[in-house]
Amino acid sequence: MKMIYRIGVYFGGILLATLGIVLCVKSELGVSPISSVPYGISLFSPLTFGTLTMLYHFINSIFQYAVERKLLNVKVFLQIPVAFLLGLIIDLLKDMLTFTPQNLFTKLLLVVFSILFTALGMHLMLSMKLVQNPPDGTVNLIAGLSGKNIGAIKIAYDATMVILSAALTGIALHKVIGFGPATICSALFVGRALTLFQKTIKLKAF
Repeated sequence: MKMIYRIGVYFGGILLATLGIVLCVKSELGVSPISSVPYGISLFSPLTFGTLTMLYHFINSIFQYAVERKLLNVKVFLQIPVAFLLGLIIDLLKDMLTFTPQNLFTKLLLVVFSILFTALGMHLMLSMKLVQNPPDGTVNLIAGLSGKNIGAIKIAYDATMVILSAALTGIALHKVIGFGPATICSALFVGRALTLFQKTIKLKAF
């Protein structure tokens, strides 16, 4: 019963986090740093945003496998179905949410909800202590190996993804797409919102 509860809460976290990602895209004010590379490639590729998100997460998992050099690495292996689920839900929500924001106020409101949903989803997933989101697993691994503060590694990781996305869209489309106020707000406030949720909403993983 306890495991069913944990899986249920974890799945709810995935739904909220993916909804936050999609709302950020819908705002038309940029995308979150962690989504910048798959979103950027989706603009000049036949693959969908969800499929590319899935592949992006797979690459993060493969990186962890390669660095840790463990043939049987359960915590990394379990990231693969999570990556698949994330990609699937992103495409599903993107198809369901067909509206287009008509003014700046609506766009900013979408950014706010995006930050809140992403942070709350992360809180639910982290609280259940089941499987790490693959990019977060990469950040934690690099922080552990380098001995650097995880916050500093996270900032460097996000910045690298934004720069890579800007380079890819700049080369392929001759203009930078995906970077905007929402990208900056997401980088600045998702972590702060996550801390707030962790302090105010106490969840037990039993």
